[in-house]
Amino acid sequence: MASDLIRMRENPIKIVTVAIAYLSMGWLTQKIDATGFTASPIWFAAGLALSALLIWGEQVWIGIFLGDLLLSCILGASWIIGLASAIGSTLSAILAARWLRQCKFSLTLGRIRDIILLVVLAAIISPIVNATIDSTVRLWTGHLSWKLFAQQWWLLCLGDCTGVLVFTPFLLRLTIDGWGLLKRQPRQRLTEAAICVGLLLGVGWVVFGYKEVAKTPFEESLASVQYLEYLPFPLMVWAALRFQTWGAVTANLVVAILALIGALEGVGAFVIQTPTLSQAVLLLQMFIAIVTTTSLFLSAAVSERERAEKQLRATLEREYLISDIALRIRQSLDLNHIFQTTVTEIRNFLNADRVYIGYIPPDEPIKIVAESVVGGYQSLLGLTFPDEFCQAVKSLLAEQEFLIVDNVNQVAPPLILQQYFNHSQIKAALIVPLMANHQQLGVLVVHQCSRIRYWQKSEIKLLEQLATQVSIAIQQAQLYYQVQQFNTNLETQVKERTQELQEKVQEIEQLYQMKNVFLQAVSHDLRTSIMGLMMLLKNLQNRAGDNISISRSILERIVSSGDRQLTLINALSEDHFSEHRSLVLHCQPLSLRDLAENLINDWQPLFRQNQIRFTNLIPANLPNIQADPQQIRSVLDNLLTNALKHNPPGITISLEATLDQGMICCKVSDDGVGMDQQQCQSLFRLYVRSLYNTRRTGIGLGSYQCRQIIEAHGGKIGVNSTPGIGSQFWFTLPIAESSTSSAQFGAYIN
Repeated sequence: MASDLIRMRENPIKIVTVAIAYLSMGWLTQKIDATGFTASPIWFAAGLALSALLIWGEQVWIGIFLGDLLLSCILGASWIIGLASAIGSTLSAILAARWLRQCKFSLTLGRIRDIILLVVLAAIISPIVNATIDSTVRLWTGHLSWKLFAQQWWLLCLGDCTGVLVFTPFLLRLTIDGWGLLKRQPRQRLTEAAICVGLLLGVGWVVFGYKEVAKTPFEESLASVQYLEYLPFPLMVWAALRFQTWGAVTANLVVAILALIGALEGVGAFVIQTPTLSQAVLLLQMFIAIVTTTSLFLSAAVSERERAEKQLRATLEREYLISDIALRIRQSLDLNHIFQTTVTEIRNFLNADRVYIGYIPPDEPIKIVAESVVGGYQSLLGLTFPDEFCQAVKSLLAEQEFLIVDNVNQVAPPLILQQYFNHSQIKAALIVPLMANHQQLGVLVVHQCSRIRYWQKSEIKLLEQLATQVSIAIQQAQLYYQVQQFNTNLETQVKERTQELQEKVQEIEQLYQMKNVFLQAVSHDLRTSIMGLMMLLKNLQNRAGDNISISRSILERIVSSGDRQLTLINALSEDHFSEHRSLVLHCQPLSLRDLAENLINDWQPLFRQNQIRFTNLIPANLPNIQADPQQIRSVLDNLLTNALKHNPPGITISLEATLDQGMICCKVSDDGVGMDQQQCQSLFRLYVRSLYNTRRTGIGLGSYQCRQIIEAHGGKIGVNSTPGIGSQFWFTLPIAESSTSSAQFGAYIN
C-alpha cells in the first residue's frame, strides 16, 4: 500500500519533468534550426520521448503530449496543427515503446538483437505514424502544399529516426550506467578516451564546420573536398570497438551535433555537395542514420563477444571449481575438510561475504558445520538454530527449489527469519538445499552483508552443482561410517557364522551316519527275522497230512501276516524316507470295530504272555471309515507293539473310537510308565532316539511310519502322556461317504 502511494505521488512529478524536458529540447532544436522548413533534421525530442516511456513507463505519455502541444503553441502554430503534432509524437513514441517491450528489448543495448529492434521498430516504423499524421493535417488545413508533401513527410520521418538513433541510446546508457562514468578507471583507459574524443572533435570541426574559402581560382578549400564527411567514421569505429556502448553513443551524439550545426550554418561537406539546402539536410539525415546504426552494431557485437568470453571464462572457472571439489571428495573421506574447502572456494569465486554449510541430522535442528566469512562480520560456525527456524526454512524450500533473496528489505519472510537476517547483518542471501534420495541433508547458504545483490542464473547453477557434490560427500561419509561399523563387527560375525556352520556340518554328518545305520538295521535285522519265520511256517504248511501242532487256518493267517509285514518293510526301506513322497493307498469303506476284533484275536497270545488286560470300547454303531485296511492295521500293530515294548507287564490297554466333528477319533490308552513333554513332541519324527544310546529299545521307525500313514489318509495323530500315569495315542480318520449321511442323521436324532 505504501509503495502504491509513493508511486502515485511520483507519477505527476515524472509527467511534469517529461513535459518540461520535451518542451526545452524541442524549443532548443527549433531555435538553432535555420533551414526554413517546419521539421528539424534531427528531432532530439523524439529520442527523449521514447527514452522516458522505456525508463518510466507508459504512464508518462501525457507529459510528451503536453510538451509537444505547448511547443507548437509557443512556436505560433495553430491549435489544429499543434494538436495533430502532439497526437502524432505521443502515439509514435507509445507504439515504439510497446513494441520494444513485447520483443523483450534490453535497455543496456548490449546485444545485436536490441540494436535491430531499435532501428526497425523505433527508428523506421514508428516515425511513419507521426510523419503521416502531421503532414496530412498540414495538407488538410492548407499549411502545406501537395508539391511539398513528400519532402515534408521525409523530413519529419527522418528527423524522428535520427533523433531516436542519436539521443535515445545516449539517454538509456546515461540512466542505466550513469554512475559507471564516475568509477575510478585506469589511467591508460582515460588517456585513450581523451585522445579519441579530442580527435573526433577536431576532425568533426574540419569536416562539418570549416569556413575557409579558396584564395585563387586554382585553389580549393579543404571543406570543398568530396566524401570528406566519412573522415570521422574511423574514429567512431575506434570508440565503438574500444569503449563499446558508451563510446558508440557518445561519438554518435558528438558527430550528430557537429554535423547539424555545420549544415545549419551553411558550411560543411553536405552543403557543398548539393545544389539546395533541402538536399543537404536529407543527405545529413541519411549520413547520421548510417553512421549511428553502424557504430551501435559494432559496439553491440563487441559487447556480445566480450560477454561471451566472460561467460566462457566463468564457465571454465566454474567447471574447474566443480571438478576440483569433486576430485577432493573422491580423494578424501574427511567430511570436515571437504566442507571447509567447499565454502572457502565458493566465497572466493562468488566474492561473497559469508558462505556456510548447515547440516540437518535426523530429528535434530540445523547445525552449521563449515563456514568461510570475511573479516569484520560475525561468525556463525557451531551455531545451532531453534526448531522454529528450521521449520520456517524447510517450509520455504518446500515451496520453491531455491531460496533467492536479492534484498531482504523487499521480502516478507517469517519473523524468525527476519530476526536472523538482522542479527547476521544480511543484505542478500541465496539458500540451496542439499538433497539425497528425496531427503534433505542440509543447506548451502551464501550471504552478502555489504550490499544488496541480484543473484545471476549462472551463480545459482553453480551452487546447484556444488550442492550435488556436497550431498555426494555427505552420503559418501555416511557410507564410510557404516562400513567402519560393519568392519568392526565383521570378525565377530564371521566367527559366529563359522561356528554355526561347523555345528551344522557335524549335525549333517551325524544324520547321514544315522540314516546309514537305520537302513542297515531295517534291511538286515528285520528282513532276516521275517524271512526265517517265513521259511519255518512255509515248511510246516507244506507237510502232508493233518498232523500239525497248529491249525491250518491259524498257519495261513500267520503266513499272510508275515507276507504283509515283509512287503511293508521292503516298501519302507525303499520309499518311506522322504518327507515329500506320499503313500499309495487303496482306500475302501471299513468297519473299525471289525478290524479291531481281528487284531485282538491275533494279539491274544502276546497279551497272555505279558499279562495285558485289553478292553475294546469301540461302539457297534460307529460309522465306517474310508481307509486302507492294511495300512490302518499296521498303525494299530505299531501302537500296540510300542505299548508292550516300553511298559512293564501287567498294564491295562484300552481301544476306543468316537465321532468328532465329522471324523472318527480312535484312541489307544495304557496306564504304563508314560513320557515327558519333550518325548511327546519328538515321538513322531524320524530318528528320535540316538543310535549310540545303549539303553534304546528301538530306532523310532514305527511312530514315524504311523504319522505318514494317518496324514496320507487326511487325518492327524498325536499323543498325550504324563510320566508315571500312562500314555494315550490318538489319531483321526475320515468317515466313508456311504456312512456320512447316516452319521449326520444319527447325530441329529441324538
